[in-house]
Amino acid sequence: MNSKTSPSSVLREIYGFSEFRPHQEKLVRALLEGKDAFGVMPTGGGKSLCYQLPAKMLAGTAVVISPLIALMKDQVDAANANGIDAAFLNSTLSQQEATEVMSRYRAGTLDMLYLAPERLALPGFADSLRQNQQQAPSFFAIDEAHCISEWGHDFRPDYLFLSQLRKLFPNTPVGAFTATATEKVAADIEQRLSLGEAVKVRASFDRKNLFYEVRSKKDWERQMVDFVKTRSGQSGIVYRTSRKSVEATADLLKANGINAAAYHAGMEAEQRSCIQDAFIRDDIDVMVATVAFGMGVDKADVRYVIHGDLPKNIESYYQETGRAGRDGDDSHCLLLYSPGDSMKIRRFFDDISDEAERQRSADLLQAMERFASVPGCRRVRLLEYFNEPYQEESCGGCDFCKGEFIQVDASRPAQMLLSAVMRTGGKFGAVHVCDIVAGASTAKIKQFEHDQLPTYGVGRDRPKSYWRSVLDALIAGGQLQLSTAQFPVPQLTEAGAEVLYGREKFSMSEDTRVEPEKVSRGRAQGGEPMPCHEGLFQHLRSLRKEVADATKVPPYVVFSDRSLRAISAAMPENEDELLLLHGIGQNKCEKYGADFLSAIADYLQQHPDAVNEKQTLPDAPAVQPSSIKRGPSATTMVTLALVKKGHSLDEIAAQRDLARSTIESHIAKLLETGEELNVRAFVSDEQIALCQELFAEHGASALAPVVEAAGEKLGYGEAKIIRALLQREEAMSTS
Repeated sequence: MNSKTSPSSVLREIYGFSEFRPHQEKLVRALLEGKDAFGVMPTGGGKSLCYQLPAKMLAGTAVVISPLIALMKDQVDAANANGIDAAFLNSTLSQQEATEVMSRYRAGTLDMLYLAPERLALPGFADSLRQNQQQAPSFFAIDEAHCISEWGHDFRPDYLFLSQLRKLFPNTPVGAFTATATEKVAADIEQRLSLGEAVKVRASFDRKNLFYEVRSKKDWERQMVDFVKTRSGQSGIVYRTSRKSVEATADLLKANGINAAAYHAGMEAEQRSCIQDAFIRDDIDVMVATVAFGMGVDKADVRYVIHGDLPKNIESYYQETGRAGRDGDDSHCLLLYSPGDSMKIRRFFDDISDEAERQRSADLLQAMERFASVPGCRRVRLLEYFNEPYQEESCGGCDFCKGEFIQVDASRPAQMLLSAVMRTGGKFGAVHVCDIVAGASTAKIKQFEHDQLPTYGVGRDRPKSYWRSVLDALIAGGQLQLSTAQFPVPQLTEAGAEVLYGREKFSMSEDTRVEPEKVSRGRAQGGEPMPCHEGLFQHLRSLRKEVADATKVPPYVVFSDRSLRAISAAMPENEDELLLLHGIGQNKCEKYGADFLSAIADYLQQHPDAVNEKQTLPDAPAVQPSSIKRGPSATTMVTLALVKKGHSLDEIAAQRDLARSTIESHIAKLLETGEELNVRAFVSDEQIALCQELFAEHGASALAPVVEAAGEKLGYGEAKIIRALLQREEAMSTS
């Protein structure tokens, strides 16, 4: 290093910054002086600069260990753009390209060389790093250093080789950097990398520009679309846990006019790279991705991060939310929480053979559940997890401190739940306990005769989601404790007994926000069947029996009585309205919706007075939120793949063992969501012309009158396809 060159002057020259961010200069100077360095700094704190700048200033080449091959090119491109000579060496390079990179390393013309830990661990590769003028790298930089700790949230066995660096290169400094490390994880990193004498920095985990919000996940599609649409043109990331949900969510957003794309490991590397580049260039507004996306991606203006599913632990959540607002401007972090998410995660724990590792994963998940389910200052909870106290009375930067919750006396509801736990011996899970109090009629309740308990149904006037919130609050308050089993169950504590027997009061925070949700009640209060138009109900029951017989399933598999009563009461006119009702998801809507909507229209045409009994159901919002278009489901995408292979509708129906009308509904949905299809393969020009005439005469909201007027020239499915085609053409002509 030129003694006349200061880090501050190089900072201005390379990055254009007038001063360092907090803690950066201390770590930079440590590496420049040949010392080890260890930085625990939040995402957006400028960790990469702490090793890039000394790599530029020191003679020779710094070797950076990075966990994801897919992101190395972005990291290298960003460094080169700042005038730092960097390259990567991984399996995406040809033999000739790899040889050229190593030639540059040996010649000392590289400032930085990026490697995956697997490459470094190859036999003999460490020796090749001695083949330069210094006979070693200028220093090693370990990015995402928490991956070396078995206590970390993203432990990777390939990182364990790094513990040999001190022995292999005793005189070469090592810098370790991570955004997420509890004190226990940090101590483990230090021990494994022999960083006892390192210059250490543990920055504050408080990202003041991030607003944290947790909302109950009800109708997640509507919640997500409404949230994103209010932030039109802003860059955002939506995290989902599976490839299937990533694609479904991206399709949903695109169907509602949002510039979104999917990103996951199942895609070709070239396709992922193109999509990532488009996001960085602002050609894509919203990236829907699995959790690996974002590590090392240098996009500072991400204005929001949405978690559509519960993360596995707080460290992952913190790291992923940290990809918002790296430029320091205000950004929003939304988590949609459902207790059912944790059950899905716990199923994966069965695959963990090591008992200690399985328990550790369960403990981390439990901490994440408590963060999401128990109201409180979100910032305080996050900082507490990382052992950082927060001194302010209110952070002002989360939904709790913004005043979305009120404190209420919940002693009586608490006693109901505590009684249910006590009377069942503390042997049943949270869902079952809430089912007892809510008066659910499940097979498990009948099996154990819990419908005979005094507490059965005492809380049926409130939805199960309310009882779950009370139960979560009781766990947080210590009145219940979770057992240590793999699938923990709530058990009564001494503090809980005090509340149960009325010796202590119990209060909790109650969410004042009203979430858009599907209608969830098929019964009136008191457990009586929901009032509905009985004639229509019986008409639909007959149809259900026909459909069930045709598909060789019991009638309740098609629609339960509860769902059928909700349909008969609400009398939906289209799929969007049908999807609002209890027990009707996208798949059932696509399978059976067309037939039932047609039956409703036919019945109302024959019994016009019946419409006077149309109801707004008990749990339906007083004012329905704006309508959204639901994206195509996975089963619809299977149909699309077969259409693209040239199969006819009858061939697809036979191959998939589905009714032709179901396949026609898939085609209509694909047209509605913008898919380019050869419509003349499904309907003729004559049918399209006929439909246009009949739609002009009868309207397009109900298809039954149109199909009836067409006689044998037009089927319901064909009319549905043509309506979707005409509506799309109309929308395109007016846009």
